[in-house]
Amino acid sequence: MPEDLGAWAAGLLVDEAWDAYREGRYQQAVAAAGRAVEAAEQLDDLVLLVRALRVEASALRLWGDTTAALARYTRILGLAEDPATSGRLDDPLAAQAVADAYWSWVGCARFVTGIPVRELLRVLDAADRWLAATGHRDWRASILSERADVYDRLGELDAAVAAAEEALALKVQYPGAPGYTLNGLRFDLGYILRHAGRAAEAAPHYQAILADPGANPWERGVAHGGLAWCALDAGDPATGRREAHTAVLLAEPLGDNALCTSLDVLAEACRADGDLDAAWQAATRYLEAAGRIGGHYEPYYAARTAADIALARADLPAAKRLLSELDEHAPALDATTGTTTYTSEAAQGHQRLANLERASP
Repeated sequence: MPEDLGAWAAGLLVDEAWDAYREGRYQQAVAAAGRAVEAAEQLDDLVLLVRALRVEASALRLWGDTTAALARYTRILGLAEDPATSGRLDDPLAAQAVADAYWSWVGCARFVTGIPVRELLRVLDAADRWLAATGHRDWRASILSERADVYDRLGELDAAVAAAEEALALKVQYPGAPGYTLNGLRFDLGYILRHAGRAAEAAPHYQAILADPGANPWERGVAHGGLAWCALDAGDPATGRREAHTAVLLAEPLGDNALCTSLDVLAEACRADGDLDAAWQAATRYLEAAGRIGGHYEPYYAARTAADIALARADLPAAKRLLSELDEHAPALDATTGTTTYTSEAAQGHQRLANLERASP
């Protein structure tokens, strides 16, 4: 009886964590999930443990602690793949946690250097095999979404768009399947379409998110950010700035992950609108948030944005410092993608700086 009560109480903590997660209260979600993990370990209840680890990882990921989230997903997969423990996970909720760990592991690993991006497709192949073996092929939308993002990182944009479109169509067909939300997949497709130079096709997906009364704060924030990028692509910096400002307001309570996304577009919108001082302020905040996240990926993009604005302001000392930061991150990112994209971008920045230095009195 005490064990039953303990499991019931821990289950309530998992539910509490998911409620906080859906409302964008990620710190509270992590705290509740952490207590549930401790209770599950004491009870030696593996089903409860993977459920608690799943929500803890989900909240950590959106809060911006990708490394910690990756560790939780790795632990779930280890339990699922170990013959000594896998038999104790024969439960529908545990199956959802394991499936989520497969695709979310890839989603986190894309931002961790040292893991070649193309190798992540093999993990997704394993996830597809696991879904087929367990009779859950209707859960593939999130795997397809992660495939799309991997192809996008590799610059294979046609394959990325096709996978993202298939993911969204499958989610519409099976709306109750576990995994990324419908709005999350709308955002992903819009993001990839914009990367492919098809911003006009991306905008309706962002608008569909905002038209959904059930959209959560994170979804609404990234939708406004997406519309800001679309406005900039259409040559409308005033609208882009308004949308980006709204995105920042929505992101501020949600943590550094959401904040980086919104500050990036705000900096670009302010620059396009001719307000370089406001652009620099946004870029400085972006650098701070990216620094808290750490790693190479987000700090690289923050330094690139800030360096571009410093060059536009003819702030040569700041530009030189920021380009040095790019030089620190670019080789690691090139190694993960098997390209020279990042070092080439850094070299272009150094050339712009050299041109300005020659032109300065």
